[in-house]
Amino acid sequence: MSVDHPVTMNLAERPAPEVAAHLLATRPSLHRAGEKAINLRIQADALQWIAANVTSGMRTLETGCGYTSVTLVACGAHHTAVSPIAGEHQAVLDKCNELGLLTDQLKFVCEGSETALPRQDPTPLDFVLVDGSHAFPWPFLDWFYTAPRLAIGGHVMVDDTHLRTGATLRSFLVGESAHWELVAELKRTAVFRKLDEDVVNPSWTGQPWGARVIKRRWLRRLWWR
Repeated sequence: MSVDHPVTMNLAERPAPEVAAHLLATRPSLHRAGEKAINLRIQADALQWIAANVTSGMRTLETGCGYTSVTLVACGAHHTAVSPIAGEHQAVLDKCNELGLLTDQLKFVCEGSETALPRQDPTPLDFVLVDGSHAFPWPFLDWFYTAPRLAIGGHVMVDDTHLRTGATLRSFLVGESAHWELVAELKRTAVFRKLDEDVVNPSWTGQPWGARVIKRRWLRRLWWR
């Protein structure tokens, strides 16, 4: 289910880097664990990269929501956040209101990305943030359904590369260097630029990362785990 949330008040024009700095300094808790408000914010360097590189009018999408949603609103992006937790959506809207940010270009899809993304219109995107569920296989599904929509020259940000799922997706994109360029290696985040349209290849022999032979001793280790 998609829900638009227009807000008519605009207390001030706030540049995105200022909004990002404010969020990092005040540390509001925009996430929810049941009824409890918690803080699962993205790393500062990743939020600052978004604030510095996403510009007004860009078409953006993230799986998950939080500080990044508020910052992308401040950037002036046409932004979609795919997240199944309605309480977090309201927390983001409340923070935007508090900061005087218009949310007429913000859309929440209150649903899991595994069912929401395949049904979305394939409109082009300029920036994608993969930061929803970090359980297998969600980061890979998020990439799979959004990569074809990303414009050539657009960016995908893979968050939480210290976790196995994020690290594996990062490794795949690094290995596909004919199609993706690593443009920023941050503390727990990697950003890639899309180089061409042939990014989802169903043939494993056409994927350098997937076609790489694992040495026999590594196969033995995998079999006996």
